[in-house]
Amino acid sequence: MQAVFKYILGFIIAIALLLPVLQSNFGFFEEQPLEGLTIAQKPEFNKGNYWSINWQENYTKYLNDNFGFRPWLIRFYNQVQFDVFKTTKAPGVVIGKNDELFIESYIDDHIGKNFLGLSKINEQTTKIKSVQDSLKTRGKDLIVVFAPGKASFYPELIPDRYIDKKKDSTNYRSFANAFAQKGINFIDLNKWFFENKNKFKHKVYPKYGTHWNHYGMCVGIDTILRYIEKKRNIDIPDFDYSIVNYNTKLKGNDFDIGVLMNLMIPLETDPNPYPIYKYKTNDKKVKPDVLVVGDSYWWCQVGDDLPIHFFREDEYWFYNKTQLIRNEKRKEIKSLNLSAALAQRDVVLLIATEATYYMFPYGFTDDAYKLYCKDNSKRLTEIVTDIKKNQSWLQSLTDKAAENNLTLDAQLKLDAEYILATEIINPKETVEQIIERINADAGWMKTIRKKAEEKNITVEQQVKEDAQWTFDNSK
Repeated sequence: MQAVFKYILGFIIAIALLLPVLQSNFGFFEEQPLEGLTIAQKPEFNKGNYWSINWQENYTKYLNDNFGFRPWLIRFYNQVQFDVFKTTKAPGVVIGKNDELFIESYIDDHIGKNFLGLSKINEQTTKIKSVQDSLKTRGKDLIVVFAPGKASFYPELIPDRYIDKKKDSTNYRSFANAFAQKGINFIDLNKWFFENKNKFKHKVYPKYGTHWNHYGMCVGIDTILRYIEKKRNIDIPDFDYSIVNYNTKLKGNDFDIGVLMNLMIPLETDPNPYPIYKYKTNDKKVKPDVLVVGDSYWWCQVGDDLPIHFFREDEYWFYNKTQLIRNEKRKEIKSLNLSAALAQRDVVLLIATEATYYMFPYGFTDDAYKLYCKDNSKRLTEIVTDIKKNQSWLQSLTDKAAENNLTLDAQLKLDAEYILATEIINPKETVEQIIERINADAGWMKTIRKKAEEKNITVEQQVKEDAQWTFDNSK
């Protein structure tokens, strides 16, 4: 009997070891992919990589990430960790009191773990103030917005092991103090949300999400709109979100931490408020031209297509890296010309939440400071002189000035700043990038077509000539 038991046990073990191999090769069972994890792809065999061990290492990682039943086994393990030990191996996820989920980077800033230091913060706020003042002379307003953070909003739900390590100095408090001292246009939603936590008609944070929910973001954007109205003395289209419905079928980012848990038994979603959006406008309402530079907290508004109802254009520079227009990725910010991008703007919003204060303001003010606040008068004079020496170029700017209802001197200054921005911020612009820029500039293309007709060549040839000339002279 004992021998039979051994054979049965050995058979069960063999099957258990063989099943993942069979599943990996034949996929008998459909498996739900894990959320929030990057899975290694099968590397293509390459003789060079094989002999340098790269192929073997990549293939080993591929096998580790793709063996049969791996998603099921990880979910089973995660479920045990969550139910028995109230912990998780989900990257960056912290289980707080009452099972409230947090992202650790929010807690890190709240307790001062990633404090930048006063020197760095003072350096950044000094630049922000200089850029704010410089833009103001051009009729533009720079406004800093600190969105609420979940750790700051629910400090009582953060695990004690984090609170025990809380420091006196934090990025949030130091930035906020510096903004007040330097007179920076500042909307402190982080403070305002916390102080009014018990006054909101509806909840503003989902239990299993890290961003504000749809009602919370409505409160946030409405506050920003009122601030812009007062700052620029205009009347922006009205926003009504007073009618609110609750639903357990969560939308957008309301379950963005929950999915990272990768559990066998899904978390029971908590009802969240979903406002019904209403807009009211008329001929007297004004839509300012607003550029938003910030982290993912603005993506919530963009995802619901809210900004376009209040702003002339919905342009958003995600972490000052990627340009999005109405939630559609367009270009990398490094390929844009800062002077041209800001020329038509009325307002620039710099938005951050506590998870990214240590990255704030994402390099934007460093570039703007180089362009607007350093003494570039000598180089600007040189550029203007070069333009005036080139009759064709000067004539094109004369035509552009007339179209823009500007004086020639004003147009010369704008184009000189455009060239300067290319030199000091993106000096490695290629001929191909210049060609793309020419094709996007209606005024420049008008001049191109005229020159091409006079020289009896194609427009494409003239574009290439102008691009090469610009490239050679900008070097």
